[in-house]
Amino acid sequence: MNPLTKVFVALRAAARHPLYRQEPIRAMWAFCRTQIAARALGCEVCVGFPNQTKLLVPPRMKGAAHFIFPRLCEFEDMAFVMHFLRPDDLFCDGGANIGAYTVLASGVAGARTIAFEPSPSTYLVLEDNVRLNGLNGKVITKNLALGRNAGTVPFAEGLGTESRVLRDAGNETMACTKVKVSRLDDELAGQVPALMKIDVEGYEVEVFAGAKAILAAPSLQALVVERWRTATRPGSDEAKLHAEIRSAGFSSHRYVPAERRLMPLDDQAFGDIIYVRDLKAASERLRKASPFRIDGNQI
Repeated sequence: MNPLTKVFVALRAAARHPLYRQEPIRAMWAFCRTQIAARALGCEVCVGFPNQTKLLVPPRMKGAAHFIFPRLCEFEDMAFVMHFLRPDDLFCDGGANIGAYTVLASGVAGARTIAFEPSPSTYLVLEDNVRLNGLNGKVITKNLALGRNAGTVPFAEGLGTESRVLRDAGNETMACTKVKVSRLDDELAGQVPALMKIDVEGYEVEVFAGAKAILAAPSLQALVVERWRTATRPGSDEAKLHAEIRSAGFSSHRYVPAERRLMPLDDQAFGDIIYVRDLKAASERLRKASPFRIDGNQI
């Protein structure tokens, strides 16, 4: 995607964001203003998150600027996490990045979180956000990748939210480092989260290959999984993974936060997909959730 297209897409997303779409021009101006100001400062920016939580954002980290504005950039999925989780739940954040979902899960919903982030530099920001929100007692962070087998894998550093495991490091031109990789079944050691978010830039198939026991556990109630178009990540049969998740008893949905409603998706849907095991129970849980607050909005 060329730079002009990226700018157009970002501005359109700001204008259409559920919190700001009543004033699209103002939203686009706010996006431009905050991006310019953040880059001029050249240091981490602390932004307000729901229910008086905060998020430290490195403005020059590729892809991280959308956490400055509109902040809840993946609004439907982020709202689902806050509405679905309860204080006695365990949340697994696979591909935690700087910790946006971890802060929402533990700082807003009050759940316990185990967060995995393989990038050494991004992991430091994740730890900062856990400390900033006083979540050390609720969050365990692990600086490793999740995959099919334990060992090490080549990892592209310096790409911000697009940093990822490299399938063929010998043919890559970008800088890479070796990171530890472990199986999710081993890392959780019998603990089963109520909700898992897996966003690992096309490596989802490998993550679930090491999470067979977790996926089969009846107490795993929901998943938020990024599904790429398979052509963009050779070697990953995501259609097979989607079928495997469905065969484990999950149905695929998107979430409408204002209505507290899960909408069904067909098998060809791509992007972030919310999978739930028991639609009736999940819908009731969402309906009874406490609202979260941000910028005077109660959702």
